[in-house]
Amino acid sequence: MPQTILIASSSLDEPTWGRVVSVLRAKGHVVTVYEADKVAAGKASLTAKINQREGLRFYYQGELLKLETIRAAWYRRPNLFGPFASDRLKQISLDGERKALQEVMWGKIPEERWLNAPQSMRYADQKLVQLELARSLGMTIPATIVSNRQGNISKYLPEKAVFKAVYSGLLHEAAGIKHLYTTPVDLQKLPPKTNPFPGLWQPYITKKREWRITVVGHRVFAAAIYTKGEAKADWRHPKYEKLVQMRKEAFPDDIKHKCLQYLKQLGLRYGAFDFIETEAGEIVFLECNPNGQYGWLETDLGLPISKAIADELLATQAA
Repeated sequence: MPQTILIASSSLDEPTWGRVVSVLRAKGHVVTVYEADKVAAGKASLTAKINQREGLRFYYQGELLKLETIRAAWYRRPNLFGPFASDRLKQISLDGERKALQEVMWGKIPEERWLNAPQSMRYADQKLVQLELARSLGMTIPATIVSNRQGNISKYLPEKAVFKAVYSGLLHEAAGIKHLYTTPVDLQKLPPKTNPFPGLWQPYITKKREWRITVVGHRVFAAAIYTKGEAKADWRHPKYEKLVQMRKEAFPDDIKHKCLQYLKQLGLRYGAFDFIETEAGEIVFLECNPNGQYGWLETDLGLPISKAIADELLATQAA
């Protein structure tokens, strides 16, 4: 019986998972791509059946999804897409039901078969969890505060600070998904009645360069990021594209090793780490996205991350 590799994602992320699928299928492997946005919009069918004799079975696009034959799985942002219903409350209700059904599916696949298990990623997405783990491994972290009292923030941080999301940084609005980027803030100019909660506040760090370190299994891919002007606050914003330059450069081996330790402690095999290197040469941990984007690193720098992910999935399949 052929062993299936499952990719749980959406059609919107095809530019990312499509490269991995191409590598896997070129090697003769069976790949099933579950596109959650099509299920949500009714464009793809999902059915669950259970009875006394056969137990619980799932059908995707009319085909039995044999979870027992899935030897490797990649949870690649299956809930990252915009609204499909004009009524916002209806959208939330229907989406909650869909996600709950999907969670039952994911739970039928043993944790060790996932590149990163969904439940492990939910925990690893917590920014405070990330900072505390990085600190415990000997990485340098910025002073950080989350508080619903503006006075506490002003006392703890210098005047020039940055604000970012505590969890995902994604806001689901009527028009679609909005990204909450890192925002510089002058704490002295913040209106006194501002409610700063929830939100994560850190000092603004003057940087020599930034780093995106992508780890797949035991492979580490390093990219140095040089920014100008407004892009120094958050280089990820699309409008700053011309102010950002990526380069392949050597990253310290000791911090590479700590990145590997970090993922091991969280039970993950993929992570996209962000660091700042200060003008004095100190490398400061910012965060680690267990489902971070990497496509531009392949396009701009030629880093073979898709192949590394395919290899890691195949290693799981063979285990």
